[in-house]
Amino acid sequence: MKRLKTTLVIVVLLFSAQASPKTIMGEVVVIHQGDTFTIKSILPNENEKLYKIRLSNIDTPELQQPFGKKAKFFTASQIIGEEVQVEYEMVDFYGRLIGTVILPEGKTLNEKLIAVGLAWHYRVVPLLNPLLERLQYEAWRKKLGFWVDPSPIPPWEFRREKEIAIPPAEENQMDYDLILNYGIIGNSKKKIYWWPDCKNYPSKKERRVIFGYKQLAESMGYNSAIGCEQ
Repeated sequence: MKRLKTTLVIVVLLFSAQASPKTIMGEVVVIHQGDTFTIKSILPNENEKLYKIRLSNIDTPELQQPFGKKAKFFTASQIIGEEVQVEYEMVDFYGRLIGTVILPEGKTLNEKLIAVGLAWHYRVVPLLNPLLERLQYEAWRKKLGFWVDPSPIPPWEFRREKEIAIPPAEENQMDYDLILNYGIIGNSKKKIYWWPDCKNYPSKKERRVIFGYKQLAESMGYNSAIGCEQ
């Protein structure tokens, strides 16, 4: 059977304002879980190398959670053994490239995982993705995937129970999976930001700008709030 080529576009939202995307090609060789996999790539003048990819703007259940293994199987059915193109702008603490898989029919793997009820919309940027929001609502309405449970536990809440997230200062200290756990939030009108150790940390986080690391907030013109010790 002729192998179809899948395009993988890495989209970094508000993590790196000025960075230009880089491109690599590779074959998907390992699926770690629903939103994470590894490609094998050979760059010009370099030996074969493995790159781990983390899908952006979605979060699939951990393998220990209900539907975690189903999400992994679904991702494998879509891209395992396929050749993909990767464009990326950001690498997290674990060396993972953060991005979106565009499938041959034009849809993204990110969208499909949400549409079948195997991923949440991972709201880690100020501007929510309206398409992902709509797909999540439809999956919830139809009780697809983990939405058969009236109160499924989001993976970021599951991870919160397993480890303490220390808010990182720089991009290379950030774990993409823990952005919501870090609690680095800002007020876009006052241009100030907090993290959980700050005095007067806001009790309500609605309508707050979310940052993956402190340096990002400062690069966007935010100052740490009074009572925040660096």
